[in-house]
Amino acid sequence: MPGRPDRGPRPMDRDRPPAKPYRTGVQSAGEGPPRPSPAPQEPPLSKIRSLTRAYQQSAALMAAYSLGVFAEIHKRPQVAADVARHCQADPRGIEILLEVLVALGVLHRHGSTYVLPRDHAAYLVPGADGDATGMIDMAFDLYPAWGDLARGVREGTPRFPLTSDAILKGDPDRVRRYIRAVHTSSREAARRVAEMAPLLPGSSLLDVGGGSGIFAAEYARRTPDLKATLFDLPPTLDVARDILTAEGCEDLIEFRPGDYRSDPFPGPVDTILLSNLFQTESEENALHIIRKAWEALLPGGTLLVHGVMGEAEGAPSEDTTFFSLMMFVVFDQGRAWSAEKISEWLAQERFGVRAVRPLGAPFGSKLILATRLE
Repeated sequence: MPGRPDRGPRPMDRDRPPAKPYRTGVQSAGEGPPRPSPAPQEPPLSKIRSLTRAYQQSAALMAAYSLGVFAEIHKRPQVAADVARHCQADPRGIEILLEVLVALGVLHRHGSTYVLPRDHAAYLVPGADGDATGMIDMAFDLYPAWGDLARGVREGTPRFPLTSDAILKGDPDRVRRYIRAVHTSSREAARRVAEMAPLLPGSSLLDVGGGSGIFAAEYARRTPDLKATLFDLPPTLDVARDILTAEGCEDLIEFRPGDYRSDPFPGPVDTILLSNLFQTESEENALHIIRKAWEALLPGGTLLVHGVMGEAEGAPSEDTTFFSLMMFVVFDQGRAWSAEKISEWLAQERFGVRAVRPLGAPFGSKLILATRLE
């Protein structure tokens, strides 16, 4: 108060320690926003145990498919005893298998009744609308090949060869399963690519090594008066005709037999599509293919390169590294080349890269758009 004499420091002031200077960025306990906690790391035992058991999930899915479990439950929801009776299987084994599939999210269970989600049917039930069971049929072929991976790495040889020679001289049924598997896994990707890079009405498209022709057919569906041509090996074209006929698309494209490695590309055309191609080839072959594409394109024409592409730098992703390993299992060359590497090849062979675009979820692939330069 004014006029009040100074009596000096009070006892409690004498005992209080001097204030510490304020330091920017230093947070005292209980002050400021909460600090993020580091994500807990998975214990080594848990991680390695999960990896060693991962094949069991595939085995369970494939066993249920082979037994006809999914087709049976697709007819109507059923209890385990009915599924065992209709599939002529052991009741105890079926009950345990069904519970595994529920835990994996493949089936649902309401009380004691098992249900197959509608959006899973196309992938697990042969003959269902949008039948995409080619993927799981192919898994039966690849399953023993992955078990022989160590030998393949030691010898440097594919364990389930799908090279041009293997397709030309191999088992026709194996070729059919392979082309059908690629077709079913590419159907939705083809729609996305056609949306991202639309073509002009009345233009021409050459789909090189296009397998079932699903990309060319998708473009033809949405592009008026498009002249679409599928260029691939004769055994592949035979399967493609059957697949596209079943889907009512056989009249949308022209079929031209040939080997893209050794034969010139049909042309001239406005656009060339190389989908899922470079991942099966060496760098030398890829450059040769790009040169042939330049020769077959009209001046200013467009080259579309689509496929799984790895990372040029930084930590590798699980999806792309496993895809490269898959290429090793089935082809004698190739890997998930990075978009940067492919763009270098294109620039070297007189192409101007306009854009590199990821397709986005659920796809792990990218699309490169390039222009033929003079």
